[in-house]
Amino acid sequence: MVRPWSPVFVWLAAACLSAWAATEQVETASNIVADAFIIECEGNEIKSLSDAVQAKGGEVRHTFDSEFFRGISVGLANVRSNEDKEALMDRFKSFTTWPVTEIGQPDDSEATQQPGRNKRRHLGSRDSENAMGEDESWHLAMTQIDKLHKEGFTGNGIRVAIVDSGVNYTHEAFGACTGVGPDCRVVTGENFSREGQKGDPMDCIGHGTAMAGVLGGYEAGKYVGVAPNATLMAYRVADCKGQGSLDEIMKGWQKAAEDKAQIIVSALGAPINSAQDPWSMMVSRIAATGRGVISVGAFSRSFNTLDWSSYGPTWDLDIKPSLGAPGLDVPTPKVGGGYELSNGTSIAAPFAAGVAAVVAEALGKNLDWSMMASRLVSTAKPQQDASGAGLVTVAKQGGGLISAWDAAHATTLVQPSHLAFNDTDHRVSTIRLSITNTAQSEVTYRLSPIHAATLYAAKRAPLGNKTNHEPMKNPEPVQATADIKLSQSSITLQPGESGTIDVSASDPSGLDPVRLPIWSGWISINGSDSTVLTIPFLGLAGSLRSAAREYPPFPHLSHFAGTNGSYYRVKPGTESFVFRDPITGEKPGSSKFIKKKYAGKDVKELLFQLYLGIGSSRVRLDIVPKFFCSDVNPSISNPELPEPSKYCVPDSLATEFAGFKSIGQVPGFPEKWPTRDHRISLGLWNGLMANGTYAPPGQYSVVLSTLTPYGDAVNESDWITGYSDAFSIAYEHNII
Repeated sequence: MVRPWSPVFVWLAAACLSAWAATEQVETASNIVADAFIIECEGNEIKSLSDAVQAKGGEVRHTFDSEFFRGISVGLANVRSNEDKEALMDRFKSFTTWPVTEIGQPDDSEATQQPGRNKRRHLGSRDSENAMGEDESWHLAMTQIDKLHKEGFTGNGIRVAIVDSGVNYTHEAFGACTGVGPDCRVVTGENFSREGQKGDPMDCIGHGTAMAGVLGGYEAGKYVGVAPNATLMAYRVADCKGQGSLDEIMKGWQKAAEDKAQIIVSALGAPINSAQDPWSMMVSRIAATGRGVISVGAFSRSFNTLDWSSYGPTWDLDIKPSLGAPGLDVPTPKVGGGYELSNGTSIAAPFAAGVAAVVAEALGKNLDWSMMASRLVSTAKPQQDASGAGLVTVAKQGGGLISAWDAAHATTLVQPSHLAFNDTDHRVSTIRLSITNTAQSEVTYRLSPIHAATLYAAKRAPLGNKTNHEPMKNPEPVQATADIKLSQSSITLQPGESGTIDVSASDPSGLDPVRLPIWSGWISINGSDSTVLTIPFLGLAGSLRSAAREYPPFPHLSHFAGTNGSYYRVKPGTESFVFRDPITGEKPGSSKFIKKKYAGKDVKELLFQLYLGIGSSRVRLDIVPKFFCSDVNPSISNPELPEPSKYCVPDSLATEFAGFKSIGQVPGFPEKWPTRDHRISLGLWNGLMANGTYAPPGQYSVVLSTLTPYGDAVNESDWITGYSDAFSIAYEHNII
C-alpha cells in the first residue's frame, strides 16, 4: 500500500549501536541530568502536572503540546523537601517517564586523526583556500550531484531544517545576512540552547554551520553545496561546547516540524538506539512512520567506508545505516568565515539530506517518503572492502554509496527499501518485494542474491567475564553466507504494472551462535532496460535473547584518588568509604559511632561504570545491602560492632525483585534504552537514592539488572542481574 506524501523526510548521522562497538577509558561524568525528567501525558494533563511541579518548587523546563509529542520536561533539583520529591515521583509513575540526558555532537574522534589534518572539535578539518577547486568538488562528482546540477536541479523550493548548534547566517555561503528572514538563505529559526538569545539561532561552535554549508551553502565562484537553492531553516539546540539536553533537542525537532520543514537533518550523537525513547518516538511520529528515519554512514573519496563511521544493526535488528555519503575531506564553511575541509558522519548526514532535496525537486516535489527511500537505497552502490575482502557488510554501508542522478531518473520502484530478517528466534519467514515498472516499455527483471561477508559480532569469551569484558572493536569475518530463496528469479512487467516476489532466508550452517554472526547482502534486480538496483538484507544467526544470558551485565565501581584527577577501581573484597554529609541536612545512621580507623577512605562520591553485554529496553540499578535486620537503629543495639561493613539495614527499607532485596535504585533509574554503546558511565554517587533519601551506613553491592531482548518487564525471570564487588559506606557524622 502506497502512503500519501509525508511532508517530512528525516535524516540522521548514523548513530547505531554496533554489536562490536567498544570504549576503554574511564569516564567521570554522567550523561544523565540530575533530577530532570521527560513525562509523556495527555494534553489535558499537562497543566495539572506543571502546576503540581511548580507548587513544590520544581521547574517546568519545556512543554510539548503537539501532535508529535505531548508532555513536559521537569527539573526537581529545587523541590523543597524529599517528601515533596517522593510525592511527585509517585505521581509520575502513572505516566511514561524518561530521565533527561545530555546529548552532543557524534564522537567521530578518529575522524580528527587523519594524517595531515587538524582537529576541530568533533570535525577533523584543515583550511582550504580554494574551497571548491577542481580537486575539492570530488564529492559532488562521485555521488552524481554534479549531473543533476547541470540539469538545473538544485533543491529549489524544498524546505530543509538543520537541528544542531545553529547556523552562522552572516557567512558568505548563506548570503551574509544580518539575521534570519524571508529575504535570507536561512528563512527562519529558533534557539532552544541554554546559551545565546531567544529567537536567534546563531552558531558559536561551527558544527551546524558546516552541516548547513555542505547541505545548501553557496558563494559564487567559491563554494557550492549539494542543494544550493534549498530553503534553509536553523534550530539551535547545542551550546558553545556542542552539548544539549534531550528535551531541548526535542523542542528543536518539534518546532522544525511545526514550521513545515520537508526535510529535517540532525547529526547530534544520541546515546540511544531504539524507537522507544522520547526523541526517537517524536522523530518517528514526525516522519509519520516508525521506519521513517534515514541514518547515514560515511565514505571517503576512494569509495571506502571509514573506520569511525558507525556500525549497525540496531538492537531490534533493523538495518542502519540506511546508506552512505561522503564524510572525509568535504569542503564546509568555517563559522568565522572562509572554508575548510571537514570529516565526520556530521558531514555525511546533511550531504545525503541535500541529495534528497535535489532529487525531490527533480521529481516534482510531490513524493511519498517511502518511495524516496526506495529510490535512494535501491540505487545506492554497494562498495568493496579496501582490503579486498569482498563487499562491505550491510551493517556498515546499508544500501551503499548514494547515487543522486540514478535515484532521480529511476523508472523502477521497489518496496520495501530493505529486508530485515531479525534473529533465529524471531525470523521473518518471508518478505514480499513489490516491483513497479514506471517506464514506457516492457521490462524483464532478473533477481539474484549478492552476499557480503558474514561477521562475528562478539568474542567467544562472555562479556560478563570481568577479565575480558570489552566487546570487539572490529568484527571478525567468517566464510559462510545465508541461504536466500526467491519465489521466482525473473518477472516481466508492462508499463505501469507491479509484481511481487517473495524472499526468504535461512541462517548459514556451522557458525557459533553465541558469537552473534551477522549475515547480509543485497537482492540484485537487473532489468532488460539496463536498470541495476540492489535491496539490502540482513539477519542474525543466533538468538539475542539467549545471548543476553551468555553476556550478562555487570557494574564496576571506581573512586577518586590522588591529585591527577584519576578514578581507580574499587578493589575486590570490601573497601570502605566515608561520604560527606548530605547537603539536605539529612543524617543517615547514628552520629559518632564508627571509629576513624575502621571508616575507610574519605571520598566525595563513587563512580558507577556499567557494562551491558547486549542492548536492553529496560535497565535497573539497585543498591542491595548484605545484612538486614528488624531494628530501625542497629548502631545502638550493636555498639560493639566497629566497622560499617558489619552494620545491617532495616528490613523495612527493602523490596524484593528478581531474587534480591533492594533498598531502592539510584537517581535516573530505572532507565529505558539507556545507551547506544555497551557501557553506561552513570557517573557519581554519594549515597543519594532515587526517592530523595540517602542510603544508611552499611555494606552493599550494586546490582545491575537488564531486561532480555523481547522480554516482558513484568516477568522477573526475563531479567538478568550482575553484582558489583561489595563495598561499605558511612558519612562524616557517623565517625568518631
